[in-house]
Amino acid sequence: MITRILYSEEKDKYNALIKHPVQTWEWGDFQISQGHKVYRLGIFDEKTMIGAYMVSFHKLPKVDYSVGTLWRGPTVDDEMIKNVRKIATDEKAIFVKFEPDSYQKIYHPDGTTSNFSVNTQFDQFVVSPKVNFYPYTYVVDLSKTEDQLLELMHPKTRYNIKVANRHDVKIVDATDDKGFEIYLKLIFDTTKRQGFYLHNENYHRQQWQILKKTGMPHILLATFQNQVLSAFMLFALKDKFFYPYGASLDDHREVMAPTLLMWEAIKLGKSLGCKTFDMWGCLGPDAKEGDNGYGFTRFKQGYGGDLIQFVGSYDLIINPQLYKIYNIIDKYRWQLLRLKAKVIK
Repeated sequence: MITRILYSEEKDKYNALIKHPVQTWEWGDFQISQGHKVYRLGIFDEKTMIGAYMVSFHKLPKVDYSVGTLWRGPTVDDEMIKNVRKIATDEKAIFVKFEPDSYQKIYHPDGTTSNFSVNTQFDQFVVSPKVNFYPYTYVVDLSKTEDQLLELMHPKTRYNIKVANRHDVKIVDATDDKGFEIYLKLIFDTTKRQGFYLHNENYHRQQWQILKKTGMPHILLATFQNQVLSAFMLFALKDKFFYPYGASLDDHREVMAPTLLMWEAIKLGKSLGCKTFDMWGCLGPDAKEGDNGYGFTRFKQGYGGDLIQFVGSYDLIINPQLYKIYNIIDKYRWQLLRLKAKVIK
């Protein structure tokens, strides 16, 4: 078998093998629009592509170095490490962050667990001091009937769905440019109110302009008395549905618009023929009230999915000296960004 960089003519064959939105060819185009360098690689058995993945490099400002990322790619092996290390060296990368789409453990709602063997190739890495994706997520089985899904929910979640319906909360499919503008305004209003950091407007606009042509994004809005209270952007890829982005106003919280919106998102995923609904991230099994992110973790938990633990986030270090310096600077950079977000709240 050989691994090589792909040509644009091989886009469809590449996408046929990809299982996560951030590994799609079009997500690579989006990364390029943000000024990043992207490599799509195919693994070939003679002339047949049997595997594929994408690694991107983000150039650091004012220096001739970069940082690589390989998000939600396939299982890591020696050949992948060898190829990524070579490209990373050519790109003057300080390190490459790997966050594979591989499970380590599943916590089922009934209290049982399923364990998976962890890839031993991570002996060549160090555990990342900072993650891009949460190491846990909730995944709902969409092969179940609606009645079965409702039965698996937390009683409070089922009750809040009924509350929203009694208040006549409406759910609207707004997967178009107008719907995107409503969603974008709401997500920036939410982040400003809550005082946390978000990518800039150009990032979201470029993402929408590139991905909308794929049919992957879906925008749902929850309205009450002609006011949009909550908005989700969801991704459908083959037999998987994903919930990467959501925003809600504080107005009329008593009508439980986000709760109904999530239920309608689950039903949309079923109608699209998806088998699973990945909620894109949450805290782990020991999460407790007061932890940063506890609120959205509890919200997602209410829908009765399995709690998935991924194998984690690991850095393949290319330049050990600069790696130490980078992490020190990056730590203070994020502290400054979070402080700035709170100041302009």
